[in-house]
Amino acid sequence: MTISSLFIRRPRLAFVISTVITIAGIIAMTAMPVAQFPDIVPPQVRVTATYPGASAQAVEESVAQVIEAQVNGVERMIYMKSTSGGDGSYQLTVSFEVGSNPDLNTVNVTNRVNQALALLPPEVQRLGVTTKKQSSALLQVVAVYSPNGSRDALFLSNFTTITLLDTLRRVPGVGDATLFGALDYSMRIWLNLERMASLDITPNEVVQAVQSQNVQAAVGLVGAAPLLDDVSFQLNITTQGRLVTVEEFENIVVRAKSDGALVRVKDIARVELGAKTSDQLGRYNGQAAAGIQIYQLPGANALATAQGVRNAIKALEPRFPEDVAYNVMYDTTVFVQATIESVIHTLIEAFVLVAIVVFIFLGNLRATLIPIIAVPVALIGTFAIMLALGYSANTISLLALVLAIGIVVDDAIVVVEAVEHILEHEPELTVAQATEKAMGQVTGPIIAITLVLLSVFIPTAFIPGISGQLYSQFAVAVSVSMIISAINALSLSPALCSLILRHRKNPTGVMGWMQGRIDRTRDGYTKVVTPLARRGIVALLLVVGFAAATGGIGSMVPSGFLPDEDQGAFMAEVQLPDAASTNRTLAAVAEVEKIIADKPWKQSVFTVSGYSLIDGLALPNRALVVVELKPFDQRKDASLSVFQALKDLNIAFSQIASANVFAFNLPPIMGLGNSSGFEFVVQSLTGASPTDLAAVARGVMISAQEVPELAGVYTTYSASTPQINLKLDRERAQALGISIADIFSAMQTSLGGAYTNDFNLFGRTWQVKVQADASDRSKVNDVFRVRVRAASGELVPLQAVANIEMVTAPSSVVRYNNLRSVVVNGAPAPGYSSGDAIAAMEKLATRTLPAGYGFEWTGTALQEKAASGQTGFILGLAVVFAYLFLVGLYESTAIPVAALLSVIVGLFGAVTALLIAGLDNNIFAQIGIVVLIALAAKNAILIIEFAMAERAKGADVVTAATTAASLRFRAVMMTSFAFILGLVPLVISSGAGAATQRAVGTAVFGGMIAASFLGIFVIPGLYVAFQRFRETVKGWMGVKPPVPAQAPPPAKPEH
Repeated sequence: MTISSLFIRRPRLAFVISTVITIAGIIAMTAMPVAQFPDIVPPQVRVTATYPGASAQAVEESVAQVIEAQVNGVERMIYMKSTSGGDGSYQLTVSFEVGSNPDLNTVNVTNRVNQALALLPPEVQRLGVTTKKQSSALLQVVAVYSPNGSRDALFLSNFTTITLLDTLRRVPGVGDATLFGALDYSMRIWLNLERMASLDITPNEVVQAVQSQNVQAAVGLVGAAPLLDDVSFQLNITTQGRLVTVEEFENIVVRAKSDGALVRVKDIARVELGAKTSDQLGRYNGQAAAGIQIYQLPGANALATAQGVRNAIKALEPRFPEDVAYNVMYDTTVFVQATIESVIHTLIEAFVLVAIVVFIFLGNLRATLIPIIAVPVALIGTFAIMLALGYSANTISLLALVLAIGIVVDDAIVVVEAVEHILEHEPELTVAQATEKAMGQVTGPIIAITLVLLSVFIPTAFIPGISGQLYSQFAVAVSVSMIISAINALSLSPALCSLILRHRKNPTGVMGWMQGRIDRTRDGYTKVVTPLARRGIVALLLVVGFAAATGGIGSMVPSGFLPDEDQGAFMAEVQLPDAASTNRTLAAVAEVEKIIADKPWKQSVFTVSGYSLIDGLALPNRALVVVELKPFDQRKDASLSVFQALKDLNIAFSQIASANVFAFNLPPIMGLGNSSGFEFVVQSLTGASPTDLAAVARGVMISAQEVPELAGVYTTYSASTPQINLKLDRERAQALGISIADIFSAMQTSLGGAYTNDFNLFGRTWQVKVQADASDRSKVNDVFRVRVRAASGELVPLQAVANIEMVTAPSSVVRYNNLRSVVVNGAPAPGYSSGDAIAAMEKLATRTLPAGYGFEWTGTALQEKAASGQTGFILGLAVVFAYLFLVGLYESTAIPVAALLSVIVGLFGAVTALLIAGLDNNIFAQIGIVVLIALAAKNAILIIEFAMAERAKGADVVTAATTAASLRFRAVMMTSFAFILGLVPLVISSGAGAATQRAVGTAVFGGMIAASFLGIFVIPGLYVAFQRFRETVKGWMGVKPPVPAQAPPPAKPEH
């Protein structure tokens, strides 16, 4: 009597349970968030500030050092990186541990920043320091453009800000929506310095006039309490405070002369409604454009969020003015959706192939129906548990289900094969009786095997970090499917067997021929394995040989972390010589656009001149290029892949004389770095100057060119940007009664632009900025056009108290973990893995870095370093837990060793397959190897379980081993063939997500071939060797081995 007896007698109960599991899974499938990967990107908090007119080094010394001294070491921080720009900008990004609370992280950083506020320059305090949680997962880029070119960049940028941004930020799942180089409206007052000098007016006086006359005023009311008895009304008093139009700002009075004449702003300046900054200009396919960056909230459904963005813009499209259009030109969900669809197709293909194999081995359509029905229940039901645990439907979880097919089908096959065997050899039993007897034989092994396999997978779910998140989703998906499969095997499968299976004759025709071939193969296998089993030492020596080969071949397989994928887009960085103007950058970008324009893989191109993605800064000599490729179904040829496109383009870009242009693939996981390859951080441990630090980093970069494992090693950092150094004669200024603060203020207003106050337009608040007109600040000597008022009241030209010299200085200063740093980017050379490149860079740095300098990793490379030490731990953990469960199962410490030693044969096949395929041992291959450990151990368990049963009946050790091997040959080969063929779609996959699928599939495919076609020959011998050892030890302890059961004596005749 087993638990299955209930379901054999009451099959509808089994159907109800399976139906409930399936319905719950279907509901979960429709509700689960969909993503490329689990939520594995470290949460980030960003701190931003502005110090108008300050140099990069001034920002670093007065802002960065102050803030970072407080933020450093905030709870659960992994690392922090800041950039101080030559435009006065400051940006600090703090990355936190995966799984930490983003809101709590933001509060903690805000509290630390608040402690530093009082120490910051007044100008920085006035403009404010912003702290907000950062969503690093870029979801989409939307281009808003003018097809006919009738709308300029200023109009497009502000139309986008006013009409689209707020709505898009409210779309469920959107973390933020920002503009590339937003050209926000600003009332620009362009000063004519010569005209001002003739009228004896300083820039500071203009600023004061604007501040005093453009004010938001509350002027009170009449009739308010306390009041007289005869007051009947209370009335607010209104007046115009803030000015609105260009004309109103032009008429601001700067000075009233003694004769009553007025000097207005329009007399000394040009006023226009322009852009707050014009440092960055966007173009879409060569036309002026605004680019919206859409970031996804952690845990949000990527596909639903992206569709929500598309729907929101579509709903606003009727409000678009003439000659304004949009295009979602970069959308990560296109790749995600294509990847998910590819994995689903693989899942279906694997299921069909498994069904075919099962049918061939069973030779019976009725018997084949049972696993075909049982497997989908286990797979679909898994989604219900995953949703309850807060997991998403992603590449990892779906790949887990692909691999789980070969595991869960085994439970149903074990039941069906056992029932078929009893029906064949005990035809007097009914189908229900045969099913009940079979379940008495297999219930224990099914539960035992499930527990052993769970012991392999479940511990990996508790590994910390990014790799832990990947393993966790995989382990949970496989484990849940196995548990449901075991439930099905004890309920649904026996119920179906009792209803569907029939006594049948030996098959004839094609199926009879197939069954005959399988039986002859089994007999041949038995003949070969019998002499091997007699000599258990031979099996041990073979395993030692496989172990040595595995170690040797494994050392030849390069290590890696995440494979590069064709994600349907790539980017390029354009870098001109230091201090090149925006006009020169625009010309270089036009050359880049021309090269890309006629490429067969090109869909669209978006460029941002004046912005560096690598450095995250607005720099006049940089540009970002985002290229969208045609859909995957139009790029099936390898010549149209992103990898070939990058190779061809970088050759073409090398012909551009005016700029250094390099195209690069997207990072494997958006949010872990800005590009594929690695990010290596050279640090000054003693506060060396940016010039010295740049020289050291350049030495590392030059040395890297000679290292064969490395390619494309570069840094965008420069400490030699031409700049103007103002040398003040402070004594002369003091003698003339000129305040140093007045000098700096006049220069900042004239040359850097002074934010005076605000005005309102289109329901929003914009800045008023005062600055010298372009003609007064275009040349080096224009610095001397600035004049400052002396104590005597006269205007003194700046040249009277200062002179200038040309110097070089950094255009930006990078700090990493509170140390001045330079980021060096690079990639592994062809034929080498990211692990090889990381090891080579570390060896190079140890050899070349002088005293006082160090290095760290960041981005994807940092995560790879953190994960690299876990590979042995993960595999060791899987083996240890499997061993412990087997000890509990067999009540033996020796026999589990025999089962697990056979796994070595599978590992040999896995590393050999990776080496032949030219793949690296990345995290997905390692996930496959964990599966392999479980599956190879399962094959051994199926044989050893029966061998122990035969031995317990009294069969000698060799006979028990060979009998078990012969009896379980069909079941082992059936499940192995089913699993191996189910992996074929992964191994040969192409298109979206192919690299990930091939990494997982190849490792398991090679391992299972070895385990199935080589491992089954050593398993009986290993059992014999360890069983003999076990019995020898027991013999020393006085325990006798089992003896053959004696036939009962004949009954005496009755008298």
